[in-house]
Parts: sequence; structure tokens; C-alpha cells
Amino acid sequence: MAIFTFILGLLFVAAGAGGLIASVDLLPTEMGLLYAVCGTLALSAGGVTLAIGALIWRLGAVAAAIRSSRNREPWQGAPATGEAAAARQSEPAGDEEASEPAAIERGPAAPEDPVNENRSGHLPTIAAIEHALGEPEAAPKLVGRYQAGGAQYMIFSDGSIEAETANGAFKFASMSDFRAYLATARG
Repeated sequence: MAIFTFILGLLFVAAGAGGLIASVDLLPTEMGLLYAVCGTLALSAGGVTLAIGALIWRLGAVAAAIRSSRNREPWQGAPATGEAAAARQSEPAGDEEASEPAAIERGPAAPEDPVNENRSGHLPTIAAIEHALGEPEAAPKLVGRYQAGGAQYMIFSDGSIEAETANGAFKFASMSDFRAYLATARG
């Protein structure tokens, strides 16, 4: 793809240069002005196309580097320290096959960037996301209704509370949120 883009860019540059050369003798006329403008546009398009070709070529090199880094073992090229050294020592020498895989004990890994991670510290898989989207959680069930002080309260199975008072309807995520609201409303 990069080669095709380079060839197209070179064709634009050649056409633009040809248009500019043809416009030199005809410049005082309308046709000469048209050649000059078209030549300049084609030359500019050729420069942009060549730049896009260079970008495509560079992105191809980056993609190849990423593919090769995925195929390497994590400790290749790195000094043998810590877990990598333990893993190398536990590997069988030569053509021997290990009867049991080497177990490397790892402590809980601190996430480098906790954004978009679930409680276990891992990003969810596509299958897990599709499962969650395909099967929505059931709505919480009503556990009880109570009336006190001219207000009606509904308590749900997930711990949330809905209160209908003279001041309006309120929803609280938990009993502690409801108590905090009551404390601020009274105080």
C-alpha cells in the first residue's frame, strides 16, 4: 500500500511540474494562468500524498515491531533478575520435558493505570461484555412498604430506599445515605 501511495505521489508531482513548466510561456494568458494554478495544486497534492505514503510505511514498521514483541517471551533481552531469573532456572535444560509446569508465585500486582479495570484488576473480555449486555440484571424486588411521619417508604432487595414525602420523591442507595439525608434535613 505504501508503494502504491508513493507512486501516486510521484505522478502528482510530475503532473504538477509539467503544468508549471507549460505555464511559463503562456502565463500572460488565461490558459497559462490555468496551467500554473493546476500545476501548483497537483504539486501540493503530490507532496501530501508522498507524506501519507511515508506515514503508511512507518505505521507498517510499527505494526511489525508490535507483532514481533508479542511473539517474544517477556524476559528476552532483559537482565535475568527477579521472576524472570526464577522462570529461567525452572525451565528444563535441552530436550528434557518438565513433568509439571514451573509455578512462579506472584504477589498481587498493583495496577499501573486503574482506569477501566474491574475489581480483580483485569480488563473485562469481549465475551464478558457481550454477556453483560445480553442479559441485563433483574430489577431489585420490593421488600417492604412503611409509612411514618406522613411519608411512604419502600425498601428494595438491593438495599435502596425510595421515599415519597410532601417535599417530593427521593431515592437513596442505602440506609446510611437515607440517615445522612435525614440528619442534614433536621439540622
